[in-house]
Amino acid sequence: MRPLTGVGDWLAQVRPPVPVPSKPEKRLALVEYLLGEVRDGRREPALHALLREERRRLQRPRDVDAPLKALGSLKQRLFPYHREGVYRFLVQGRLLLADDMGLGKTAQAIASCHSLWHAGRVRRGLIVVPAALKPQWLREWQSFTDAPAKVVDGGPELRGGAFDACKRGFLITNYEQLIRDVDLVRAWEPDLVVLDEAQRMKNWATKTALTVKRLDPPYRLVLTGTPMENRLEELASIVEWVDDLALEPKWRLGPWHTSPGGARNLDTLRQRLSGCMLRRVRQDVLSQLPERTDARVGVELTPEQQAAQAELDPSIARLAHIGKKRPLTPPEFLKLMQLLATQRIISNGMAQLNFDEVWPDLAKIERPSESTLRGLASPKLLELRELVEQIVVDQGRKVVVFSQWKRMLKLAEWATRGLLARASARAAFFTGDEGPKRRTQNIVDFHDDPACRVLFATDAGGVGLNLQRAANACINLELPWNPAVLEQRIGRIHRLGQKKPIDVYNLVSEGGIESRIALLVGGKQAIFKGLFDGTSDTVSFEQSGSFLSRIEKVVAAPTEAPADDAAEREVEALVAAADEAKDRAPAPEAPPVDVGKLFAALKVEKTKAGGLRIEAPPDAASTLAAVFQGFAHLLQAAAK
Repeated sequence: MRPLTGVGDWLAQVRPPVPVPSKPEKRLALVEYLLGEVRDGRREPALHALLREERRRLQRPRDVDAPLKALGSLKQRLFPYHREGVYRFLVQGRLLLADDMGLGKTAQAIASCHSLWHAGRVRRGLIVVPAALKPQWLREWQSFTDAPAKVVDGGPELRGGAFDACKRGFLITNYEQLIRDVDLVRAWEPDLVVLDEAQRMKNWATKTALTVKRLDPPYRLVLTGTPMENRLEELASIVEWVDDLALEPKWRLGPWHTSPGGARNLDTLRQRLSGCMLRRVRQDVLSQLPERTDARVGVELTPEQQAAQAELDPSIARLAHIGKKRPLTPPEFLKLMQLLATQRIISNGMAQLNFDEVWPDLAKIERPSESTLRGLASPKLLELRELVEQIVVDQGRKVVVFSQWKRMLKLAEWATRGLLARASARAAFFTGDEGPKRRTQNIVDFHDDPACRVLFATDAGGVGLNLQRAANACINLELPWNPAVLEQRIGRIHRLGQKKPIDVYNLVSEGGIESRIALLVGGKQAIFKGLFDGTSDTVSFEQSGSFLSRIEKVVAAPTEAPADDAAEREVEALVAAADEAKDRAPAPEAPPVDVGKLFAALKVEKTKAGGLRIEAPPDAASTLAAVFQGFAHLLQAAAK
């Protein structure tokens, strides 16, 4: 029986007692001696099993010089605390990496895989992640390492073929697939398994937990920023696969470590977890953090969202096909923009799409539960709540939450209201709907009131606001088409006077239009060349055919990012005008117009006063007027 307090080394409890050395090679010699004493294990079956497992662990290569040297060939630089995490994993072989959100657990995991691969310690590795994060993991993987990796997708035959074909390298799968393919994975015999978002194993009885614990690789790396939510049993379930002895016996967790309304004897827990868990919070590594960190947060579309988006695909494809044969008429072009905007709204969630129908009932629910949110087919609201809990409640920071749509912000505030209230916190709005006095007071409160920790803002707050002394985190509920708009949002907190590193979280619905837009506008949104090149007094717009070719890419889901940045130079006024419109008034009939030629005929010059002067030839002026008239109808419809 392990003692109640202290490290509780099980080997020290063997009777008769023997001195337990700390050095691995001497500990291995003791284990070999004890195995010889118990022989085949019939008299001491439990001790025999423990000794065999300990021998296997101690016999794993412990020289980490070669893997550490391999880190020099990584494509990206690691921070010192990243290297510490990799070193701990390489030394121990099994680790629960529980760093705070935003500290780069993915980077440390990929670096660990890279080092073991290049040092020849690992032939095959399996990365298990939530389904929505598979594309994100592959992108991150390719940006860090040259080790081969492939996403496992498709039906049983395709998945089986992927495992058969991968003799050396890494495969990225998701938890649901692992449940179906566990026997295939066991036969494949991965040397290393990485589990991302491992809080899915917090319940012993779930299929996910039971399936994962059937895997027996020598190297095990578990990633989660929230190893425990409510009960110590959740932590024990996750830790069990990393070190099944760390928190034994589990029946004693409750009576010894829980107290009415809290927990006790935590020093013992910390000691026993110190050998298998590494956790750093943001404050611990603040001096090492980069000035700005951008994170793409993948969100999986629900079946309802997928069906709703797919319903619009034929109409979009038809208009794009027409545009290849002849210039679209203004009504056709505006219809195309409206369809794309509707798909983007669907990416945010069915609750936003059906806002008028659902909001009266939702508004009556003061503090929605997780089950209520799940029933809305709006997974971004759940993801936002998790982010707010970690950033605002756990880390005590202030955050600006941006969305292009006021309705989405209403839903976001409603979804997080109860969470903030439990932390004695609240939110404020900056959307343009507030009166001047209220808008000013909200900004003052966000700066000066410790309880006002979240500011929900539309792109009306993307310019002219200085929030660098109030917040150091930004959440974008969706990506705008224009990277410049994204940078304007982030620029509210990332500007002169900001004394802390900032974090930017971009929520992207994977598998739909939003993930394709993310590819088109580029993965690094920090760099936007702008509509004007800064040296010329003329402006050059993309041709309409080029624009429509990009619409085709949005519909057809490109396999990789385009090589150029042309998508950043589309006519943003056209897209932005359609984004707020769900319904559209009939536009006047007009002859076909080549949008590219129309705008190419314009001349834009800077005036001495710093303004802009736009000149249009007479033959283009009337056509331009027709286009603007069509937009007027669109905007009038949106304002109703």
